[in-house]
Amino acid sequence: MMNLNQLRIFQAVAETRSFTRAAEVVHLTQPGISKHIKQMEEHYGIPLFDRLGKKVALTHAGEILSEAVQAIMGSLTAAQQRIEELKGLHGGKLVLGASFALGIYVLPGILAAFRKQYPAVEVTVDISLSDKIMAKVLANKLDLGLVSHEAHDPRLLVRQFMTDNLIAIAPRNHRWATKKRIKPQELLAETLIVAARGAGTRAVVEERLKEKGIVLRNVVDFGNMEGVKRAVEAGLGVSIQSQSVVQREVSAGSLTGVSLAGMNARLGRFYICRKDKHLSNAAKAFLAVLQTQANNLASA
Repeated sequence: MMNLNQLRIFQAVAETRSFTRAAEVVHLTQPGISKHIKQMEEHYGIPLFDRLGKKVALTHAGEILSEAVQAIMGSLTAAQQRIEELKGLHGGKLVLGASFALGIYVLPGILAAFRKQYPAVEVTVDISLSDKIMAKVLANKLDLGLVSHEAHDPRLLVRQFMTDNLIAIAPRNHRWATKKRIKPQELLAETLIVAARGAGTRAVVEERLKEKGIVLRNVVDFGNMEGVKRAVEAGLGVSIQSQSVVQREVSAGSLTGVSLAGMNARLGRFYICRKDKHLSNAAKAFLAVLQTQANNLASA
């Protein structure tokens, strides 16, 4: 098997048509050049050059090898250029995953800021349940994941990047419309609309209510956040969601938003990646933008 150094020596001889000039190009002695070419010819079992006095010419076998070596060297040069582009973020790929709450309501603004700074980075986003995002990060299918509840797998690096608030939402004509806050116990008299099991916000809400000894029986699973909001607007029931998810509807008056009293209503938002994964420059740049944008949201 030929090594890359021998291929470079061969190509130097092919281009200069001279062992002497090739020796100058690759900084070897002429006997050293001759030795490498002889080894290559022994390897292939056929002459690669015709010796014509002080000059040499490619044989037909040499021409075939020369075409292949040119292709190999071209590919290596292109790869080197692409690697250099990655260093300066003039290229590269970034594969992200996000929970529905973050992928739909938070990530677009963050990605807009990232793309403004690094337009050449190709970004792919997978929006799914938090549990599925964690599984895909562990399977190395995603560079980074943004999830709505803290992950506890020891293989994952978990960092909180922002904090949201849980609020109760109800139809605009609901009796809660005259209240500023409700107690969790008041949910027992209502139908609770929830997102699919595995959703980060649902998992946190169930855990927080359980801490208060509240287990809701009258629950309707409505699949995703948009379904939950439309169901509440239609009067099917009430829900507990993060403020960032329902802010538009509450501000527009199509939903009533009420604070929660007597329970922890703070909701962390986390990014995750494998502890043993090398983060690309694109991923590191995204995390920097993520933190800056999260700080802006917190101070808004």
